[in-house]
Amino acid sequence: MKCYDMKGNNSYMKTAICDDQPQALEELRKILMRFPPIKKVHAYTDMESFWATIEAGVFYDIVFMDIYWEQEQTGLDFAERLYQVCPYTKVVYVTGFLFDYVEDIFLRHTNLCGLLKKPVNPEQLGRILEKIKEEQLKPKGKLLFHYQGSYMTVPFQDILYLESRLHKTCIVLKNREYLCGESLESLKSQLDAQFLNCHKSYVVNMEYIQEFRSRELVLEGEHVIPVSKARAKMSKERFFSYLDSRR
Repeated sequence: MKCYDMKGNNSYMKTAICDDQPQALEELRKILMRFPPIKKVHAYTDMESFWATIEAGVFYDIVFMDIYWEQEQTGLDFAERLYQVCPYTKVVYVTGFLFDYVEDIFLRHTNLCGLLKKPVNPEQLGRILEKIKEEQLKPKGKLLFHYQGSYMTVPFQDILYLESRLHKTCIVLKNREYLCGESLESLKSQLDAQFLNCHKSYVVNMEYIQEFRSRELVLEGEHVIPVSKARAKMSKERFFSYLDSRR
């Protein structure tokens, strides 16, 4: 996912607009293109094309979602579905019927980060983009890594384990994984005390350990992680110390 690197150089934010009104979609696209982090905007007037893109493995940093669609489902339904597949994609609702949906907007499980009323106010849009930029620059409690040409952050609490694979690192979450170019050694320095380096090729989140066997760990989701002989004693001591701290 595209965001901002830690040196202050801007990478572009991959952006999409979903709106079944072509004129409104084009107006928002033109406004978005005025902002430096936005280099290209993918536009969708039908959700079938949008879902086909998502299923093909294309992910967006931000999706501007019109709420009202001339069909049974609304943008609220689409945003909730998107959250199940892409929980880190931020959603900004866009609507000309704010008061018709205001009671339902915050009841949905989405990664909501803004709300814009049609016609879109460029200044308000700029404030939302700045908010997103600030949130993405905060690495605290999150792992920052390079993925598909840009930078991405994942909350520690979502990580099951990290595995070294041929000079790259696989970051395994509950429902997906990311293969990034950084070495495991370089990523370890970002992690906090809840992570255990039980093997030269593995770092696990102790929150998800369900069973500690003599030379392996069983994590939630039936992931079995090896424990090296050299690190077995240390790993067991650290795990039981972690359990004590959680009581």
